[in-house]
Amino acid sequence: MHFKATDLFTVFIILVLGVAVYTASHWELRASIIVLSLGSMGVLMASAQLVLDCLDSNRDGEPKKLDMELPTIKDTDPNKTFWGTMEIWGWLAGLFLAIHVIGLRAALPVFVLVYAKFYGASWRLTLILTAMITAFILGVYDNIMHVYWPDSVLGDLLGWED
Repeated sequence: MHFKATDLFTVFIILVLGVAVYTASHWELRASIIVLSLGSMGVLMASAQLVLDCLDSNRDGEPKKLDMELPTIKDTDPNKTFWGTMEIWGWLAGLFLAIHVIGLRAALPVFVLVYAKFYGASWRLTLILTAMITAFILGVYDNIMHVYWPDSVLGDLLGWED
């Protein structure tokens, strides 16, 4: 095993996450569940990374080069790039507007449905993705985490209660 100075950052991450987990272990379970679960996983993964780094036999020589090519932008037309960026911002603005008008719980499945269908996904894939996001929102956020959903304009007008 070879410990190098570059491994100190991983040790620092392990210590920070360990302190967070230790601190959260004294809180009520409901308040600490996310810190305990994510922090514990982080400590385990960072520890595994430290062991793998220390066991690496090539640590004395040159650092390993990545075995993959970095992505290159082949389209250098600034006009096309600009309008592609504006399209992304348009989708995000539309999602924000839909969240404001119909609410987050309804807007995310509608957004997935419209986005997938607009970009050519089959109806089967579109409906599967929409069902998955709907099930995740209702199952995890509503029933398990009991997330507070902000009011929507349409919900206020129709008197819908969460």
